[in-house]
Amino acid sequence: MLALAWPLSLANAQTLELDNDVSVWIEGGQAVATSPLSGRREIPLDVQEIVVGSGAKGINALVVTSRRLLGFSSRTLTWSGIDRDVREKIVERRMMPTFSLVRTDTHIYGFRGANGIWFEEALGVRERVERMHSNDYGAVAVTNERLIGFGPLLGDFSSKPLGVHEHIRQVDNAQGLITVTTNQRTLVFGSRMSGWDEFEQ
Repeated sequence: MLALAWPLSLANAQTLELDNDVSVWIEGGQAVATSPLSGRREIPLDVQEIVVGSGAKGINALVVTSRRLLGFSSRTLTWSGIDRDVREKIVERRMMPTFSLVRTDTHIYGFRGANGIWFEEALGVRERVERMHSNDYGAVAVTNERLIGFGPLLGDFSSKPLGVHEHIRQVDNAQGLITVTTNQRTLVFGSRMSGWDEFEQ
């Protein structure tokens, strides 16, 4: 069982109070999470289920196993899981104070810490993620076909297809907003908005 170090966002003054809200570890064939409100909460692992990563930040904890993703919310005081294909290759994991993301070669999975719900977005057969940008308020995956946004207050992933002749010129990540500028328009993603705002150039 291996606990991996994951990239974490820099906590600002508003999120510092969340830093130690949850602790997570593996013990006796189960994943264990504790928080000041919930005390100890466990979820059993299958006999042949192998833990490949775990971590906690803010109000959520995450455990990645050989066949599923497990998330713990200190707001709902419960564990929840989502199955994944054992053939999926995990590419990247990000933990933010209020949500977590796991990217594989075929899907992007998002866990919302406020209510302990998992979401998933399938990638197309020829779609590839070229880069990801994230902050405490949301994340955007830039693929060769579209922009995929996920935020802790949104209902699901929100995507914007890119035109055949549309090229990304710049991505800015500041003040809780992720702004993508292409040769045709400017798109802004932030969890305080209802997904994407779009401005023609």
